[in-house]
Amino acid sequence: MKRVTYIVTPRERYFDPTERRFRANGVTLEAIHEVDILTDGTITVFLEVTGEVPAVRRSFDEDLPRLVDCEIIDTDQTTMVQLRYHPTEFNRAILEIHRSYGVLVQYPMVFVDPAQSSLRVTVAGPSKDIQQLVAETRDLAELTVETVTEYDHTASRQFHELTTRQREVLLTAYECGYYEVPREATYEDIAAELDCSASSVGQTLRRIESRLVTVTVSNRTGARTET
Repeated sequence: MKRVTYIVTPRERYFDPTERRFRANGVTLEAIHEVDILTDGTITVFLEVTGEVPAVRRSFDEDLPRLVDCEIIDTDQTTMVQLRYHPTEFNRAILEIHRSYGVLVQYPMVFVDPAQSSLRVTVAGPSKDIQQLVAETRDLAELTVETVTEYDHTASRQFHELTTRQREVLLTAYECGYYEVPREATYEDIAAELDCSASSVGQTLRRIESRLVTVTVSNRTGARTET
């Protein structure tokens, strides 16, 4: 089993034309928490957005014949939008690819560049299926693979999203006792195991810790995670 994370950007800079209405009203797409194609051909999607609720509502004020239902859930921390709609041909095609192969999509999918609907997607499954999924998606949109790792259901998403080198340094630091209390290893000890400089180890660990702390705190407070 492989776990692959990639960035997909539609060539029209939107997966669905409604996304342009969000932008025009100052609403930013943050993440897709769930999406599915129903038996009647409609699509349901659960979106996380940033923006005033009236601005979200204005995005649907005009006649939208493809829209079946819209519900806005606003809390102190997040604004969620649940939509059910009839998809465009492109929208349906890019979603149906995921139903054609034995892959699991790991939510949320995060918009890394909302201005052009660039979406970070993580999937897990057999190597052959993932390769075919990536190839077919590239026929429809721009796609850049970020990471390819062996799938480990016990490892967190954040761990998987580290680079291969970062995972190697972090695991070595852990095994050497760097994160024990009291600390049992120094940068120099870790560097000796990895055959590199202590300054390189320190820089890498600080970057890892900054990323993991940012993700953890952002998830706790509901703030947007910078990537």
